[in-house]
Amino acid sequence: MAIRWGICSAGRISHDFTVALKSRPAEDHQVVAVAARKLEDAQEFSRTHNISKAYGSYEELARDPDIDVVYVGVIHPYHLKACKLFTNSKKNVLCEKPLAMNIREVREILDSAKKNDVFLMEAVWTRFFQACVEIRRLLAQEYIGEVKMVRADYGVPLLHVPSSVQKELGGAILDLGIYCLQFINVVYNGEKPESIQASGVCLDNGVEETVTVILKYSKNRMATFTCSAVVKLPNDAVIVGTEGKIQVLSPMWCPTSLLVVRKETQSPEPESFYPLNFTNSPGRRYEAEEVRYCLLKGLKESPIIPLAYTLLLAEMEDEIRRQVGVVYSEDCHNVATRWGICSVGKISHDFTVALKTLPAEDHQVVAVAARKLEDAQEFSTKHNISKAYGSYEELARDPDIDVVYVGVIHPYHLKACKLFTNAKKNVLCEKPLAMNTKEVREILDSAKKNDVFLMEAVWTRFFPVSVEIRKLLAQEYIGEVKMVRADFGVPLLHVPRLVQKELGGGALLDLGIYCLQFINMVYKGEKPESIQASGVCLETGVDETVTVILKYSKNRMAMFTCSTRVQLPNDAVIGGTEGTIQVLSPMWCPTSLFVNGKETQYPVPEPSLPLNFTNSTGMCYEAEEVRQCLLKGLKESPVMPHADSLLLAEMEDEIRRQVGVVYSQDCQ
Repeated sequence: MAIRWGICSAGRISHDFTVALKSRPAEDHQVVAVAARKLEDAQEFSRTHNISKAYGSYEELARDPDIDVVYVGVIHPYHLKACKLFTNSKKNVLCEKPLAMNIREVREILDSAKKNDVFLMEAVWTRFFQACVEIRRLLAQEYIGEVKMVRADYGVPLLHVPSSVQKELGGAILDLGIYCLQFINVVYNGEKPESIQASGVCLDNGVEETVTVILKYSKNRMATFTCSAVVKLPNDAVIVGTEGKIQVLSPMWCPTSLLVVRKETQSPEPESFYPLNFTNSPGRRYEAEEVRYCLLKGLKESPIIPLAYTLLLAEMEDEIRRQVGVVYSEDCHNVATRWGICSVGKISHDFTVALKTLPAEDHQVVAVAARKLEDAQEFSTKHNISKAYGSYEELARDPDIDVVYVGVIHPYHLKACKLFTNAKKNVLCEKPLAMNTKEVREILDSAKKNDVFLMEAVWTRFFPVSVEIRKLLAQEYIGEVKMVRADFGVPLLHVPRLVQKELGGGALLDLGIYCLQFINMVYKGEKPESIQASGVCLETGVDETVTVILKYSKNRMAMFTCSTRVQLPNDAVIGGTEGTIQVLSPMWCPTSLFVNGKETQYPVPEPSLPLNFTNSTGMCYEAEEVRQCLLKGLKESPVMPHADSLLLAEMEDEIRRQVGVVYSQDCQ
């Protein structure tokens, strides 16, 4: 029985694919319809290829009942829309590579295919060439021993081609590098690399021109590739094993020649009776045959290019683009970040109010959880949240949450963070991230293991005042920084959470952390050469007042005092060789900056409900940072990275050691 194809788009790649189909028996494959955005283009294509039906819209193609599978040949910025159109119409789909612009779009396409129970395959045609079939056979037999290294290159001068240089249309990674990446993934059986290191050169419009990537895999195995839209490269690939090597001769993306331990084998493609636009395009018949095989078997994905491989490709491409600095408009697509709120305390109230100062199309609170259902329901009523849970476990299982805000008190951060990261939820956790360095490491390890975003909610870093400070320091506006001083003291001994050891009480973890993070920000996460701390403790064993002197390299200093007994100035000063920056009170949520005596105000948004803490609507800045990181596929914030959280915990541990504060968590 013939598989009936519909062709989506009348471009050059669709022409070549249709020509390739004609090299297969007519009783196996038939093209019954073509669609383009202009009817005349579809009609011209249909005449060229003798296709009976031509449509002037993709929607008409989607409604055609005589089509078994649609070949999507539009350029990749339009893949998401096209694929969802056809999968929602219960059509099987073969979509040109890359499947989409980023992992978020890929997931959306895969979800649509699964929901509609249709076949979907990314058209990574290289995988089905006879040379690649032979490579997989040889690797399965361990013909060259254990593979230790893979290298691939693909470079062609394409700067004259709009689809390769215009940001809204392409770039070297998604156009060329994907062939190298998929080849490496084939060799290493879809294994995720342990690390990715990428470097590249971008054009003035922000599109990558040349990129080189180093991949490290388990068992000390490596891979490298270079892709370029500006220079011609060898365009071959090499697999090196402990007992020999396999070389794929150019063109590696559509290979017909293989050198195995220096012996060459040719697998030429048949001659075409039609002019072609791209090299070896008749080889597209192999992927078409794979689609037919899968449909006849009732499969929803190909075992040769399964959907998990497509997901991994997108994930790796996103990480490479992030390191090179390439951001597409699709990475910033306006889909609301869906928040879950863990705990219904005062800080969670303020954070939820802060979220409401941001556009609803960017941020939505969809669920809240407390230890008691009635508390969650009361919170949800106050903040107009649709779902309320009586346990944190229920919140962790909610599939409609993108990120969880953890607002429980810090002795419970470890348990809560691990609950959500193990449930594959992204996490914004209140500061301090945990009680000590050991717990912080455990949380970071869990986030890394589960491949989720995690950030310690050091909200001060994201205030406009802090952004301006970092800009001024980068410009060396006050010369070389030699001294930083910060103070935070408020009479809080009447608050049980601040004085009881089992609740994580103490001035350092509650107030001093703001001074420490400020100093760390100014000195760019540098570890101090020495820490000298002295303090006064309450009878409960927690610190009441602490003063710390920090010495850094190049004779730079810092000091801070924090106290839960007395009111301090609560400002911060950065002294440089050519001027001074002063952050006025409240330095932990600043709205006023003095630079060389000149003041600038940065007011926070007005709240819609009464707040518990000063300037709490400023939490909107950290929430927006989380959103931007998630849109870019980041696993940590470049402004508050994991290394800074770890350094904070290490410094806090040392200060507590010198002052003599020991929590039960330190003894576990």
